[in-house]
Amino acid sequence: MTILFHNTTFDQIDVWKKTIKKYFKNEKIISIKDYKKFNDVKYAIIWNLPDQTLSKLKNLKIIFSMGAGVDHILKLKNYNRKIPIIRIKDPKMGERIANYSLAQILNYQLNFKIFQNSQNKKHWSGERTPIDNENITVGILGLGFLGSYIAKKLIKLNYNVIAYKKSSKRLLNIKVYTKKNIIKFIKNSDVIVSILPATPETDNIINRSFLKQMKKKSCLINIGRGNAIDEIALAEHLKRNKEFFVYLDVFKNEPLETSS
Repeated sequence: MTILFHNTTFDQIDVWKKTIKKYFKNEKIISIKDYKKFNDVKYAIIWNLPDQTLSKLKNLKIIFSMGAGVDHILKLKNYNRKIPIIRIKDPKMGERIANYSLAQILNYQLNFKIFQNSQNKKHWSGERTPIDNENITVGILGLGFLGSYIAKKLIKLNYNVIAYKKSSKRLLNIKVYTKKNIIKFIKNSDVIVSILPATPETDNIINRSFLKQMKKKSCLINIGRGNAIDEIALAEHLKRNKEFFVYLDVFKNEPLETSS
């Protein structure tokens, strides 16, 4: 059996390779440079595989997606929909995403940005009493594998947590909203953490109407996919609402242009 491994984005690539080899000692692990062996490839562990390479994997049986989301595969013209995709669910990634979300919530909650701006201006802005955890409602927009990690961490820290997902199935003993009552989800959230995948349904889901329903002094964090936000609408919303906070880890086009 031959396994194709490809990833030029992540760090610690050597660690990934060693780990894969540890569990598949008797198998060949190749890269896209080993094109002469492409016909032997039955399994591919990938992130951002070139479409041209995918077209040459004639005997491919299963694709393992590294990282969150599978849109990097679905968008490829040569992807055969009959080939199953298996997402690699990494607990460490869940922990990192949860930590990142908490860090931005604390930035908003403890007024760090306000104090930093005052420091830059060499201005003493006085004291500000932060909101206690139990008085903040965090809405998780997309309660999948990673969204659940975030929710669990925040619940342990005594935040109020609600969620939005496709089905109304109750998870983690928290209130779950669906498309029919998304406005209630938005209005009840002090902080919204978007962890949505890139699909036609999520494209520009955070638009003018969505932003208008959010609280004036609330916070939006996007760590899912950049397609979820109408960036023009968001820029306009920020200009009109000076006390609205946004933390973006993803964008429609990456990397951002210097003029952005």
